[in-house]
Amino acid sequence: MKGRVRVNMTEGPLLGILLRVALPITLPNLFPSSFDIVNAFWVGRLGAEAIAAVAASGPLFNVLISLGSGLSTAGAVLIAQSAGARRHDLLDHVAAQTLLMVALMAAAFAIAGASMASPLLRLIGVSPAIHDLSTHYLHVRYLGMVPMFCFMSMQAMLQAVGEVRFAMLVQIGSILCNALLDPLLIFGVGPLPAFGVAGAAMATVIVQTTALAIALRHLLSGHSALHLRIPDFRPDWAHVRRAAALGVPACIEQGIRTFSSLLLMSLAAGFGTLGLASYGIGTRLLFFWFMPMTGLSIATAAVVGQNIGAGMEQRARAAARLSAWLGFLGLTTIGLLLIPFVPSIMHALAPGQDQVVAEAVRFAYIYCPFLGIVAVPQALLGAFRGAGSTRQSMTISIAMQWLFQMPSAWFIALATPLGLLGIWWSYPIANCAGAILCMLWFRYGTWRNLQVAPKA
Repeated sequence: MKGRVRVNMTEGPLLGILLRVALPITLPNLFPSSFDIVNAFWVGRLGAEAIAAVAASGPLFNVLISLGSGLSTAGAVLIAQSAGARRHDLLDHVAAQTLLMVALMAAAFAIAGASMASPLLRLIGVSPAIHDLSTHYLHVRYLGMVPMFCFMSMQAMLQAVGEVRFAMLVQIGSILCNALLDPLLIFGVGPLPAFGVAGAAMATVIVQTTALAIALRHLLSGHSALHLRIPDFRPDWAHVRRAAALGVPACIEQGIRTFSSLLLMSLAAGFGTLGLASYGIGTRLLFFWFMPMTGLSIATAAVVGQNIGAGMEQRARAAARLSAWLGFLGLTTIGLLLIPFVPSIMHALAPGQDQVVAEAVRFAYIYCPFLGIVAVPQALLGAFRGAGSTRQSMTISIAMQWLFQMPSAWFIALATPLGLLGIWWSYPIANCAGAILCMLWFRYGTWRNLQVAPKA
């Protein structure tokens, strides 16, 4: 079984290990949000209603993605701890079972999402003109939910054993293809008709399906650290129960975070098309830089998971602490460097929409200096997940959203003259509180939970 784990994270300098794992993970994690950035860039040429339609669609789609990501998290934790414990006999079985569960859940979510898209858009107060555009966009995106979920799951499990370059290369190819297809499908060319907003969704689904086909071929080829074999897809109910114990809290955590974004979007929509469009454009830049934080969180989970599996708790703790510092210093620097470029970025995303751009710029000026603070809880929550303590991670995330962000946003926006500024300021308020909670739990709480018995 030698060679099954591509990066042994239990040996060597921690800084080098973290960078070696985090950089190839962080780069491809820029690309899922890059799909939305590219879509927003081209859709922005269709006017404020098209911008608002894609903005309104995002949280509804992302709620289901967040709920489904919990199973990928469970698979990655079990893979990482199995690798650390030298239980190479479990790797392929866990990979197949996770992929089976993810595919079934994605199919169910796609059906539910498509049937509920229209009433949910009405529920959050989307205007009739925007409603139809958003519905068409969502229906197309739901067609790609199964390939997207399955690729995300494969990516997470490969990252847990240190095979990080493959996913990076596939994601780079995907975003390049998406950038080429977007203008062709949105505006049409030659005999190809213009599909408008729905064309942006079509381009994303096409490239995500292609990415899944490439990943499947890789895992079936025998050249990957994980090998998919037909017998391993037979349902294993003991594994299902163990994965559910890890995955359900992770699902709830991600779902609560995205549902909160949906409520914030609804609050912004209460200020009219200007509020909804500026929220959609303003969050593009924030969510783009949130993805490297997610990449750092995933890398931290993998390093901590392997070390917890190997019984090296002090090394796991040191890795978590180092990751938090890397995130804080790196993203603080990026946030400060971004500030002079914010107006140009927003103008590129919403050309000719001066009011939308002005409000989105105000939003970005508020959150950019706090990007490093946002990275701290993401790094430490990743450490908690990698250690098998997904319930603790869930609890802190819920507190961030419902004890700090939602109350501050609603109070400042509706009970003071600041209006939309209340929504914008709720982001740094919640993340400062979350960083404090995570550091206190890391210092004083119990968060190490071994899920895999060492090999006898």
